[in-house]
Amino acid sequence: MRWIIPSILIALLAGCGGQTDETALQTATEPQVYSLVRVDSIGIDMGDSNYVMGAVEGVAYGPDGNIAVLDCARSCLRIYSPEGEFLRQIGRQGNGPGELQSVAFLAISEDGHIYMAGEGSSILGLHVFDYGTGEWLDSESALGTPPTCIEGADGSAHIRKNLDLDFSSGEPLVLVSIARHEFGVEEPEVVYFEDSFPYDPAEMGRMISIIWGGFDIAADFDGRVYVAPRNTERAMLYAFEKDGTERFAIDLGYEPVPRTEGEMEMERMILRMNASAMDMDQMPLEPDPYKPLIRGLEVDGEGNLWVLRGDPALPTFDVLSSEDGTHLYSAVVEGDPGDGSTWRFYLDETGILAYAADPASGYQQIYMLELVR
Repeated sequence: MRWIIPSILIALLAGCGGQTDETALQTATEPQVYSLVRVDSIGIDMGDSNYVMGAVEGVAYGPDGNIAVLDCARSCLRIYSPEGEFLRQIGRQGNGPGELQSVAFLAISEDGHIYMAGEGSSILGLHVFDYGTGEWLDSESALGTPPTCIEGADGSAHIRKNLDLDFSSGEPLVLVSIARHEFGVEEPEVVYFEDSFPYDPAEMGRMISIIWGGFDIAADFDGRVYVAPRNTERAMLYAFEKDGTERFAIDLGYEPVPRTEGEMEMERMILRMNASAMDMDQMPLEPDPYKPLIRGLEVDGEGNLWVLRGDPALPTFDVLSSEDGTHLYSAVVEGDPGDGSTWRFYLDETGILAYAADPASGYQQIYMLELVR
């Protein structure tokens, strides 16, 4: 994927945090710790190409309970039954209308609008398909920076991170917002979170990381939205109603944890890959020496918020009440996988999915997990 990023737009710094009232993390007495157990998987090393994963960049359950897998290497979305049987493919590789070249972000709305960000239809932007029919619906140019951190929402809406520029003060600022977008409507319906950051060419490594991520977002089909800036110093979590009203803001109180040298080298590799995709691979880049305190948000079928902690190598969630942020229990992946620090997750009322971005086995699988209480 070749992301053509204006140099000024790479100035998004870490340490994101809005000006808002905060509440302390509400903790139940001695929360329980439960296990996340792998009960099945999809994906093989060699053989039938429908089951060999090229480069998984997203997973989700569809409205019918089937499993959708975004394969960046094959430029398509593949649909599997809950039992792991390949059913069909949405999208195909090419340069024509509705065809995809390289997409790296996935969201599926309540009514089955599929949103994928990256290259497609000969433009760089957002590409929309119908889950039920597989029909291409639209491609929206992003003028250099595709939306990232996308989450499916109620109806046909999605929540996403947007970037913009502001020169009004004389010093260039990068504006970041987390907003709700309805299908077919150019302007955001609701803006939940806004911040701005000065351009700092000395922080290119950190800023490239923010361009590709920067925030974790979760949304449920009741309209609630959660935002956590990816920060190595403070673990802030913001909860909003559908209309943008803030429900609560919590400092989770996580302590900063330094990366090991092996983790630093992995981050350097990721930075180089992302910089290459933006035609910036000749620049000196160095990752943040500390881990992000939060590296994932999900909402389960009971409406509880799952916060994936960034510090443990073993995937660990703190599960919070959506009402007030009370810590209900924690959940840890059983078996201590060696690639656990690269695991990515998807949760909804159907179940729990995960995959390793950098699998220890050398090939990717989609894991179906169950919570064992």
